[in-house]
Amino acid sequence: MTIPTTALPPFDEDASFHLTTPPHADWTLGVNQPAPESHGETLVIDPTQMAKPDCYKMLISSVVPRPIALVSTVDPATGVVNVAPYSYFNVVCHDPPTLMVSVNYGRTGMKDTLRNILATSEFVVNTMSEHYVESANHSTTNYPPDVSELEPSGLTTTPATEVRPPLVAESAVSFECRVKHVNILHNKDGRPTAGVVLGEVIKAHVKKGVWKEEQGVVDMKEFRPLGRLGGVMYGRVSSGFELPRPLVQKP
Repeated sequence: MTIPTTALPPFDEDASFHLTTPPHADWTLGVNQPAPESHGETLVIDPTQMAKPDCYKMLISSVVPRPIALVSTVDPATGVVNVAPYSYFNVVCHDPPTLMVSVNYGRTGMKDTLRNILATSEFVVNTMSEHYVESANHSTTNYPPDVSELEPSGLTTTPATEVRPPLVAESAVSFECRVKHVNILHNKDGRPTAGVVLGEVIKAHVKKGVWKEEQGVVDMKEFRPLGRLGGVMYGRVSSGFELPRPLVQKP
């Protein structure tokens, strides 16, 4: 259930990404870190015995936070630009640089994003940040294929350099992608339910003020990325901590 905004504190625009110490900075090798007593006993859930809406709620509230790809594609027949956000998304390889986006089928079948990707083998992944989340979220509206989400969402575009779909100009980081593989998933009844798309990144676009050139990374304070949580919730990244990877000394 969505909580009325009148019952919530205002959004803290001044919150800025910062580093803290790890949660247990004094942890030592071999020391157990048990689950809190408030977690109670472990339940066993069989997804095959759940109604599809319940399985959906369980998964998206458990696998969090999920990064968001605001995917732009082009209908090759009409030239209409489609823009839609997907949180079944992640990076899967850096050599070659490859992103994964899973586009679930809608109530009426294949979504415009997947249809356009299959027809053109091209798409752009635009990252989402706090400064334009309401515009990006509006692109989830179920407009017909011949209507672009751009204008009603208040989004603007700039041309890509290698692919036909444009970049979302408001995005801090965008990736031009060419399709390497598409796997159509089917449910137990044999009905197609999702298209898992692997796209190789052929060009990356990063706003100059977001790019830390010396380190070769994006600046989290400027990036202000968002992730999806359960229901219609978004999560922000306002703090982090560093944990070096341990090395085992060889004898």
